[in-house]
Amino acid sequence: MSSQKPTRLHLLNEFESAPKSALFNQQTIAAVLSCSTQLLERNHWAGGGVPYLKIGRKVLYRKSDVLDFLQQQKVYHSTSNEGQSKLVENA
Repeated sequence: MSSQKPTRLHLLNEFESAPKSALFNQQTIAAVLSCSTQLLERNHWAGGGVPYLKIGRKVLYRKSDVLDFLQQQKVYHSTSNEGQSKLVENA
């Protein structure tokens, strides 16, 4: 029986096809965010990053929380773009 590590593509497909209420481990979320599991842990200790659940010693992430976190990380290319999006949202 081989215990191969899942590929990044497999983890991304699993995340994409799951319902918003699905829970994922650090390895999957690190693949989604293109970062290391160590960075996720460091963010926990610093009190930031993606919201997570801790069940016993296991850290899990809800898909909807990850998607919300990604939306909040939106970067504007200029201050004029930021103002335009606010105008559209308020219209």
